[in-house]
Amino acid sequence: MIPQSFIQELLNRIDLVELVNKVVPLKKTGKNFQACCPFHNEKTPSFNVNPQKQFFKCFGCGASGTAIGFVMQYEGLNFPEAVKRLADQVGMQVPAEDPKTAEREARARTLTDRMQVAADFYKESLKTSQRAQDYLKGRGISGATASRYGLGYAPDDFHGLRNVFGSQYDDAEMEEKDGCGLVVINDKGYRYDRYRGRVIFPIRNRRGQVISFGARTMVPDEVPKYINGPETVIYHKGLEIYGLFEAYDAIRKKGRAIVCEGYMDVIQLAQAGFEEAVAALGTSITPDHVHKLLKTTDKIYFSFDGDGAGQKALRRALIAALPVVGDSQEVRFVVLPPEHDPDSLIKAKGSEAFEAEIEKSLPLTQFFVKTVSEGKDLSTGEGRSQFLAEAKPLVVSMRSAPLLRVQLLSELAMYARMTADELAQAFGIAAAKTPAVEGDGFITGRPDWKRRPGAWKGGARRMPAVIEPRIGVADMREKLLQYFVSYPSLTVEFGPRIAEEFTDGTDTVAQPIVQVWRTAAADEAHPVEQPQLLLEMLSSSPHAAHYRTLLTQEMVLETPLPAARQEIHMALCRLEIDRIKRRLQEIVTSLEPDLKQYSVLTVRMKAVQQSMTESAALYDRTSGTSAL
Repeated sequence: MIPQSFIQELLNRIDLVELVNKVVPLKKTGKNFQACCPFHNEKTPSFNVNPQKQFFKCFGCGASGTAIGFVMQYEGLNFPEAVKRLADQVGMQVPAEDPKTAEREARARTLTDRMQVAADFYKESLKTSQRAQDYLKGRGISGATASRYGLGYAPDDFHGLRNVFGSQYDDAEMEEKDGCGLVVINDKGYRYDRYRGRVIFPIRNRRGQVISFGARTMVPDEVPKYINGPETVIYHKGLEIYGLFEAYDAIRKKGRAIVCEGYMDVIQLAQAGFEEAVAALGTSITPDHVHKLLKTTDKIYFSFDGDGAGQKALRRALIAALPVVGDSQEVRFVVLPPEHDPDSLIKAKGSEAFEAEIEKSLPLTQFFVKTVSEGKDLSTGEGRSQFLAEAKPLVVSMRSAPLLRVQLLSELAMYARMTADELAQAFGIAAAKTPAVEGDGFITGRPDWKRRPGAWKGGARRMPAVIEPRIGVADMREKLLQYFVSYPSLTVEFGPRIAEEFTDGTDTVAQPIVQVWRTAAADEAHPVEQPQLLLEMLSSSPHAAHYRTLLTQEMVLETPLPAARQEIHMALCRLEIDRIKRRLQEIVTSLEPDLKQYSVLTVRMKAVQQSMTESAALYDRTSGTSAL
C-alpha cells in the first residue's frame, strides 16, 4: 500500500489546472476553470476545475475527483499506476513496495515482454504467409485494420518459437502453469508451440501489453475453430476484454461501447466504422467485464448473433449486468434478425442498417421483461407465478441501482397484477407495513376513531412499539462520519462526492470525514471494508478516540447497510443542492451573468431533487431507519 503521507505530498505538488489543461483547453470562469468534458460529448462546457480544492467536477456526466482520479479515468490506469505516473512528472519516487509485490510485478513484466516478442514474430510471419493474407482479404479485412489490431500468423511448425527464444524456449516462463502459456507440454514431456498454422489475435490489457493470444483456423470445418489462451499469471479471461485497448478512445469519444461475441466481430465492426466495439474472451460476459466497461463509459450495447445461441448470450449478459449497473448508467440490448450477426448485417445492408438496430435496441427493463416472460402464460396465475419466481433473484441482485430497480418492479407489477409495494415485499426487498402504533403501546391495526367498543378487553395485543428512538449524534455531518467509520466500504462508494463536499471544509467534521475516506480508499485494489482494520490504520490520528466512540454508538444502533447508504445519499444530495443554490446566487448577482452555466446548474439541481424524491420512496420510514 502506498503511504497516505506520500499521496498527500504528491497531490500538494500537482497543479490540477495545469494537468487538465494539457488535455482540454481550460477557460477561467469566476473562481473555477471550465471546458467541455473530456469524458463525454457535449457542446456546452460543464466540466469545472476548482484550483483551490484541486478538484474537478462535470455537471453533465457526473465525473469528479482529484488529479489521481483524473489520470485514472483519462488514461485507464489503476490507482498505483496513476500515482506512479504523477510522481514521475514531479520527480518523486514512490516508496519501496512490499518485496513480494515487487517480485510479482517484475515477473509480470518478464512474461509480458515475452508475449510481445511472440506477437512481433507472428506479425512478421503474416507478411510472408500468402495463405494467411489471402484468408484475411477474403474476410474483407484491410491491411490497416490488421495492423491496428496487431494480427499475425503462427507458422505451421511445432517449434517455430524456438528460433525466436532460443534457450529460453525451455524455461518455465513459457509454460502454462507458471508462465505465459506459449508452450504446451504433453504427457510424455514433449514441448511444442501452442499456436500453429493459425491467424493470431493478440490480446492486450489496458496498458497495451500483450497478455495472451487467440488463434483462428483457416481450414473450413476444423475443430476447434478458435484456440484461446489459457489462464496464466498475467491473463484472466473472466476479467479482460478483447479490443478495449484499441477501442478506448472511440468509446470515450462516442460515449458508448458495443459488446459483440468474438475477435472477428470486433474487427469487422471497427472496420465498418464502429471502433467502439469490444468482446469477451472465450467465455460468457461476467459482472467483472461489465463493471470494467462501466468504468470507461456509462452506456453499453450488447449485440450478439440473432440466432438462438446469440439470444442465450444476450440473456447471460443481462444477468451479468444486473448486479453492477448503476442508476446513472445505461445497458441496452440489440436484438438482431435471426439470420444475421453484426458482420453479416453490415455486409448485406451497410453500416447504416446496424446503426438503425442500435437505435431501436431495448433498454434493460424492457429486455428483462421480454426475456423472463418468454414461454409463460401471463393470463394465468400459474404463469405469473413462474414469471415472478424467475425474476425474483435477478431483481434482488440489482444492488447498485436502487432507483432502476424500483422502475423495474413497477413494470413487473403490471404483468403480475400486483402493486409495486406488494411485489417488493414479496421479493423481500422492502419491509412490510408496520401496524398502527397506539399512543399507549397497544397495536390494533386500526385508528383510534375506528376502534371497536371494548377492543382493549377483546384481545388487543400489548407489544413494544416498533419505532425506537435511536441514540447517537444529531448533526448531519457527524452522522455521516459515523456511517463512514462503521461502513468503510461506503467511503469508496461515495468517494467522489465526499471529495467534492468536504476536501476544502473548515468545520470540525469535514477533515475527519476526508481522513476516513482517504484511509479506506487509498488502495483501490484492496479498499478497507472492516471497521476494525480502519480504526487500526487510524490509531495515530488525533481523532482516533472519537472514531472509536462513534463506532461504539453504531454497534448499539445497528443501522442496516442499505439504510446507511440511503441516508448518506440523501444527506449528500441536500448538501449539493445548497452548493448549487449558492453558485446560482453568485451568477445572478454578478455583473456578467454566465447564463449557460446557470442553465447547467439548474438542470443539475432538478436532477438531484428528483433523485432525492425517488430515493425517499425506496424506504418505508416506519422500518426504523435513522433520519438525518
